Amino acid sequence: MKPFPVLLPWLCLLVGVFFASLSPAGASQEKPQLPLAMEVFLKKPQARVYELEIHLTNISEEMVWVNVRDLPWNPPNDSKWFSLFKMDEQESLVKQLVQDWNFGSRMIQILPGESIQDTMVLNPRMPSLLDDVAQFGVKLRWDCPPTSLKFICHQGAPQQVVIPKGDDGNVTVYSADAPVCVKLGQTIGLIKIPESHEVLFLLTPESTMVDVPHMQALLYAVNDYVQQCQPSWTNSWAVSFFTEEQYAGFLSDEGNREYFKQGIWQQVNIGQYSSQIRTLFRFPWIKKRADDVYISVYR
Repeated sequence: MKPFPVLLPWLCLLVGVFFASLSPAGASQEKPQLPLAMEVFLKKPQARVYELEIHLTNISEEMVWVNVRDLPWNPPNDSKWFSLFKMDEQESLVKQLVQDWNFGSRMIQILPGESIQDTMVLNPRMPSLLDDVAQFGVKLRWDCPPTSLKFICHQGAPQQVVIPKGDDGNVTVYSADAPVCVKLGQTIGLIKIPESHEVLFLLTPESTMVDVPHMQALLYAVNDYVQQCQPSWTNSWAVSFFTEEQYAGFLSDEGNREYFKQGIWQQVNIGQYSSQIRTLFRFPWIKKRADDVYISVYR
Protein backbone atom coordinates (compact mmCIF):
# COMPACT_ATOMS: atom_id res chain seq x y z
CA MET A 1 0.00 0.00 0.00
CA LYS A 2 1.34 3.40 -0.75
CA PRO A 3 2.16 5.42 2.36
CA PHE A 4 -0.33 7.85 3.82
CA PRO A 5 0.64 11.49 3.18
CA VAL A 6 3.25 12.58 5.71
CA LEU A 7 0.98 15.07 7.43
CA LEU A 8 1.91 14.88 11.09
CA PRO A 9 -1.23 16.38 12.59
CA TRP A 10 -3.23 14.37 10.10
CA LEU A 11 -1.55 11.14 11.10
CA CYS A 12 -1.89 11.90 14.79
CA LEU A 13 -5.59 12.40 14.31
CA LEU A 14 -5.99 9.25 12.26
CA VAL A 15 -4.16 7.08 14.78
CA GLY A 16 -6.61 8.16 17.44
CA VAL A 17 -9.60 7.87 15.14
CA PHE A 18 -8.69 4.49 13.68
CA PHE A 19 -8.13 2.87 17.04
CA ALA A 20 -11.35 4.15 18.59
CA SER A 21 -13.81 1.38 17.83
CA LEU A 22 -17.02 2.66 16.28
CA SER A 23 -18.63 -0.68 15.47
CA PRO A 24 -20.86 -2.78 17.76
CA ALA A 25 -19.19 -5.41 19.89
CA GLY A 26 -18.61 -8.63 17.99
CA ALA A 27 -19.18 -7.08 14.55
CA SER A 28 -15.49 -7.52 13.67
CA GLN A 29 -15.85 -11.31 14.01
CA GLU A 30 -18.33 -11.54 11.14
CA LYS A 31 -17.28 -11.95 7.51
CA PRO A 32 -20.37 -11.31 5.39
CA GLN A 33 -19.98 -10.63 1.69
CA LEU A 34 -20.58 -6.97 0.88
CA PRO A 35 -22.02 -5.80 -2.48
CA LEU A 36 -18.79 -3.96 -3.23
CA ALA A 37 -17.38 -5.06 -6.57
CA MET A 38 -13.59 -5.06 -6.74
CA GLU A 39 -11.60 -4.22 -9.87
CA VAL A 40 -7.81 -4.14 -10.13
CA PHE A 41 -5.68 -2.21 -12.64
CA LEU A 42 -1.93 -1.99 -13.22
CA LYS A 43 -0.46 1.53 -13.26
CA LYS A 44 3.03 3.00 -13.64
CA PRO A 45 3.15 6.38 -11.86
CA GLN A 46 6.91 6.69 -12.35
CA ALA A 47 9.48 5.00 -14.60
CA ARG A 48 9.77 1.31 -13.63
CA VAL A 49 7.46 1.78 -10.66
CA TYR A 50 4.48 -0.59 -10.67
CA GLU A 51 1.35 -0.21 -8.58
CA LEU A 52 -2.07 -1.79 -8.33
CA GLU A 53 -5.01 0.59 -8.48
CA ILE A 54 -7.97 -1.01 -6.72
CA HIS A 55 -11.59 0.13 -7.02
CA LEU A 56 -14.49 -0.96 -4.83
CA THR A 57 -17.89 0.05 -6.23
CA ASN A 58 -21.24 -0.26 -4.49
CA ILE A 59 -23.35 -2.20 -7.00
CA SER A 60 -26.39 -2.47 -4.74
CA GLU A 61 -29.33 -0.09 -4.44
CA GLU A 62 -28.64 0.64 -0.78
CA MET A 63 -25.91 2.35 1.18
CA VAL A 64 -23.13 -0.01 2.31
CA TRP A 65 -21.02 0.40 5.43
CA VAL A 66 -17.46 -0.90 5.30
CA ASN A 67 -14.70 -0.86 7.89
CA VAL A 68 -11.38 0.66 6.80
CA ARG A 69 -9.52 -2.29 8.32
CA ASP A 70 -11.27 -4.57 5.79
CA LEU A 71 -10.13 -2.62 2.72
CA PRO A 72 -7.87 -4.63 0.39
CA TRP A 73 -5.03 -2.08 0.36
CA ASN A 74 -4.68 -1.85 4.14
CA PRO A 75 -2.50 -4.23 6.17
CA PRO A 76 -2.76 -7.09 6.73
CA ASN A 77 -5.23 -7.58 3.83
CA ASP A 78 -2.81 -6.11 1.29
CA SER A 79 -0.65 -9.24 1.43
CA LYS A 80 -3.39 -11.87 1.64
CA TRP A 81 -5.67 -11.67 -1.37
CA PHE A 82 -3.25 -12.11 -4.29
CA SER A 83 -0.14 -14.10 -5.14
CA LEU A 84 2.77 -13.10 -7.35
CA PHE A 85 4.53 -15.52 -9.69
CA LYS A 86 7.52 -15.41 -12.02
CA MET A 87 6.50 -16.42 -15.53
CA ASP A 88 9.17 -19.11 -15.67
CA GLU A 89 8.53 -22.80 -16.35
CA GLN A 90 7.75 -23.51 -12.70
CA GLU A 91 5.68 -20.35 -12.13
CA SER A 92 7.85 -19.75 -9.06
CA LEU A 93 6.20 -17.84 -6.24
CA VAL A 94 7.68 -14.41 -5.53
CA LYS A 95 7.97 -13.54 -1.85
CA GLN A 96 6.39 -10.40 -0.45
CA LEU A 97 7.58 -8.22 2.40
CA VAL A 98 4.58 -8.34 4.72
CA GLN A 99 3.74 -5.48 7.06
CA ASP A 100 3.08 -6.69 10.60
CA TRP A 101 0.66 -4.04 11.83
CA ASN A 102 -3.12 -3.74 11.75
CA PHE A 103 -5.58 -0.92 11.23
CA GLY A 104 -8.07 -0.07 13.90
CA SER A 105 -11.79 0.26 13.31
CA ARG A 106 -13.62 3.03 11.51
CA MET A 107 -16.80 2.64 9.47
CA ILE A 108 -17.36 4.57 6.25
CA GLN A 109 -20.47 4.64 4.10
CA ILE A 110 -20.55 4.08 0.35
CA LEU A 111 -23.64 5.17 -1.54
CA PRO A 112 -25.16 3.24 -4.48
CA GLY A 113 -22.87 3.68 -7.46
CA GLU A 114 -20.13 5.29 -5.36
CA SER A 115 -16.63 3.88 -5.33
CA ILE A 116 -13.67 3.96 -2.99
CA GLN A 117 -10.18 3.58 -4.41
CA ASP A 118 -6.54 3.42 -3.47
CA THR A 119 -3.24 2.08 -4.75
CA MET A 120 -0.56 -0.36 -3.64
CA VAL A 121 3.01 0.20 -4.85
CA LEU A 122 4.53 -3.18 -5.68
CA ASN A 123 8.27 -2.38 -5.84
CA PRO A 124 9.03 -1.96 -2.10
CA ARG A 125 7.02 -5.00 -1.08
CA MET A 126 8.68 -7.23 -3.70
CA PRO A 127 12.42 -6.39 -3.85
CA SER A 128 13.10 -8.77 -6.74
CA LEU A 129 10.28 -7.36 -8.88
CA LEU A 130 12.34 -5.48 -11.48
CA ASP A 131 14.83 -8.35 -11.92
CA ASP A 132 11.98 -10.85 -12.24
CA VAL A 133 10.24 -8.67 -14.83
CA ALA A 134 13.46 -8.33 -16.82
CA GLN A 135 14.19 -12.08 -16.83
CA PHE A 136 10.81 -13.77 -16.83
CA GLY A 137 7.85 -11.44 -16.57
CA VAL A 138 5.52 -11.45 -13.58
CA LYS A 139 1.90 -12.47 -13.00
CA LEU A 140 -0.35 -11.42 -10.12
CA ARG A 141 -3.34 -13.68 -9.53
CA TRP A 142 -6.28 -13.76 -7.10
CA ASP A 143 -9.49 -15.66 -6.49
CA CYS A 144 -12.80 -14.00 -7.25
CA PRO A 145 -14.21 -13.27 -4.79
CA PRO A 146 -11.05 -13.31 -2.67
CA THR A 147 -11.54 -15.72 0.24
CA SER A 148 -9.72 -13.41 2.67
CA LEU A 149 -11.87 -10.34 1.87
CA LYS A 150 -15.53 -9.37 2.18
CA PHE A 151 -15.90 -8.13 -1.39
CA ILE A 152 -17.24 -9.56 -4.61
CA CYS A 153 -16.05 -9.07 -8.18
CA HIS A 154 -17.61 -7.64 -11.31
CA GLN A 155 -18.86 -10.51 -13.44
CA GLY A 156 -16.20 -11.33 -16.01
CA ALA A 157 -13.61 -9.06 -14.42
CA PRO A 158 -10.00 -10.26 -14.86
CA GLN A 159 -8.49 -12.20 -11.99
CA GLN A 160 -4.89 -11.51 -12.88
CA VAL A 161 -2.50 -8.75 -13.88
CA VAL A 162 0.52 -9.47 -16.07
CA ILE A 163 3.79 -7.53 -16.37
CA PRO A 164 5.40 -9.05 -19.49
CA LYS A 165 9.03 -10.09 -19.70
CA GLY A 166 11.27 -7.14 -20.47
CA ASP A 167 8.53 -4.59 -19.88
CA ASP A 168 9.95 -1.11 -20.56
CA GLY A 169 8.37 0.39 -17.44
CA ASN A 170 7.28 3.54 -19.23
CA VAL A 171 5.19 5.92 -17.13
CA THR A 172 1.42 5.81 -17.55
CA VAL A 173 0.56 8.98 -19.47
CA TYR A 174 -2.10 11.35 -18.10
CA SER A 175 -3.23 14.66 -19.53
CA ALA A 176 -4.40 17.86 -17.86
CA ASP A 177 -5.42 21.25 -19.27
CA ALA A 178 -2.94 23.66 -17.65
CA PRO A 179 -4.98 26.90 -18.04
CA VAL A 180 -8.10 25.18 -16.68
CA CYS A 181 -6.10 23.81 -13.74
CA VAL A 182 -4.71 27.24 -12.90
CA LYS A 183 -8.25 28.64 -12.80
CA LEU A 184 -9.57 25.72 -10.74
CA GLY A 185 -6.63 26.06 -8.36
CA GLN A 186 -7.44 29.73 -7.81
CA THR A 187 -11.08 28.85 -7.19
CA ILE A 188 -10.25 26.46 -4.34
CA GLY A 189 -7.50 28.64 -2.86
CA LEU A 190 -4.66 26.29 -3.78
CA ILE A 191 -1.36 27.28 -2.18
CA LYS A 192 0.79 24.30 -3.18
CA ILE A 193 1.00 20.54 -3.56
CA PRO A 194 3.99 18.93 -1.83
CA GLU A 195 6.06 16.70 -4.08
CA SER A 196 5.29 12.97 -3.92
CA HIS A 197 2.18 13.46 -1.77
CA GLU A 198 -1.51 13.36 -2.66
CA VAL A 199 -2.08 16.41 -0.45
CA LEU A 200 -3.40 19.89 -1.19
CA PHE A 201 -2.56 22.92 0.95
CA LEU A 202 -5.41 25.44 0.68
CA LEU A 203 -5.92 29.02 1.83
CA THR A 204 -9.31 28.92 3.53
CA PRO A 205 -10.95 31.49 5.81
CA GLU A 206 -12.22 30.40 9.20
CA SER A 207 -15.71 31.60 8.24
CA THR A 208 -15.80 28.86 5.58
CA MET A 209 -14.51 26.18 7.93
CA VAL A 210 -17.34 26.74 10.43
CA ASP A 211 -20.00 26.63 7.70
CA VAL A 212 -20.60 22.97 6.77
CA PRO A 213 -22.59 23.70 3.54
CA HIS A 214 -19.78 26.00 2.37
CA MET A 215 -17.20 23.33 3.21
CA GLN A 216 -19.25 20.77 1.27
CA ALA A 217 -19.25 23.09 -1.75
CA LEU A 218 -15.50 23.72 -1.40
CA LEU A 219 -14.74 20.00 -1.21
CA TYR A 220 -16.85 19.37 -4.30
CA ALA A 221 -14.67 21.95 -6.06
CA VAL A 222 -11.51 20.32 -4.69
CA ASN A 223 -12.65 16.97 -6.04
CA ASP A 224 -13.27 18.57 -9.45
CA TYR A 225 -9.72 19.91 -9.34
CA VAL A 226 -8.27 16.51 -8.42
CA GLN A 227 -10.24 14.72 -11.14
CA GLN A 228 -9.15 17.14 -13.87
CA CYS A 229 -5.70 18.23 -12.75
CA GLN A 230 -4.30 15.29 -10.77
CA PRO A 231 -5.61 12.39 -12.88
CA SER A 232 -2.96 10.00 -11.56
CA TRP A 233 -4.46 10.23 -8.06
CA THR A 234 -7.26 7.90 -7.04
CA ASN A 235 -10.09 9.18 -4.85
CA SER A 236 -7.77 8.87 -1.86
CA TRP A 237 -6.26 12.28 -1.12
CA ALA A 238 -5.99 14.76 1.73
CA VAL A 239 -6.36 18.50 2.24
CA SER A 240 -4.81 20.75 4.87
CA PHE A 241 -6.47 24.14 5.35
CA PHE A 242 -4.61 27.30 6.40
CA THR A 243 -5.78 30.84 7.12
CA GLU A 244 -2.36 32.30 6.25
CA GLU A 245 -0.40 31.25 3.19
CA GLN A 246 3.10 31.70 4.63
CA TYR A 247 2.60 28.89 7.17
CA ALA A 248 1.22 26.31 4.74
CA GLY A 249 3.11 23.04 4.90
CA PHE A 250 3.78 20.00 7.03
CA LEU A 251 4.61 20.46 10.69
CA SER A 252 7.96 18.81 9.90
CA ASP A 253 8.84 21.45 7.28
CA GLU A 254 11.62 23.88 8.08
CA GLY A 255 10.45 26.66 10.38
CA ASN A 256 7.05 25.16 11.19
CA ARG A 257 8.17 23.52 14.43
CA GLU A 258 9.35 26.91 15.65
CA TYR A 259 6.01 28.45 14.64
CA PHE A 260 4.34 25.62 16.54
CA LYS A 261 6.35 26.38 19.68
CA GLN A 262 5.24 30.00 19.35
CA GLY A 263 1.60 28.89 19.13
CA ILE A 264 1.18 30.24 15.59
CA TRP A 265 1.05 27.16 13.38
CA GLN A 266 -1.72 25.42 15.29
CA GLN A 267 -3.86 28.56 15.08
CA VAL A 268 -3.58 28.91 11.29
CA ASN A 269 -3.83 25.18 10.45
CA ILE A 270 -7.61 25.09 10.92
CA GLY A 271 -8.56 21.77 9.35
CA GLN A 272 -7.72 18.49 7.64
CA TYR A 273 -9.82 16.41 5.24
CA SER A 274 -9.45 12.83 4.03
CA SER A 275 -11.38 11.75 0.96
CA GLN A 276 -10.63 8.14 1.92
CA ILE A 277 -12.56 8.23 5.19
CA ARG A 278 -14.82 11.12 4.07
CA THR A 279 -14.07 13.07 7.24
CA LEU A 280 -13.30 16.74 7.87
CA PHE A 281 -11.35 17.42 11.08
CA ARG A 282 -11.92 21.02 12.16
CA PHE A 283 -9.62 23.01 14.44
CA PRO A 284 -7.60 19.90 15.37
CA TRP A 285 -5.17 21.84 17.56
CA ILE A 286 -7.75 23.75 19.60
CA LYS A 287 -9.22 21.43 22.23
CA LYS A 288 -12.43 23.36 22.88
CA ARG A 289 -13.23 23.71 19.15
CA ALA A 290 -11.99 20.43 17.69
CA ASP A 291 -14.60 18.21 16.03
CA ASP A 292 -15.06 16.07 12.94
CA VAL A 293 -17.74 16.07 10.26
CA TYR A 294 -18.53 13.26 7.81
CA ILE A 295 -18.54 14.74 4.28
CA SER A 296 -18.47 12.81 1.02
CA VAL A 297 -17.45 14.37 -2.29
CA TYR A 298 -19.48 11.84 -4.25
CA ARG A 299 -22.23 13.36 -6.40
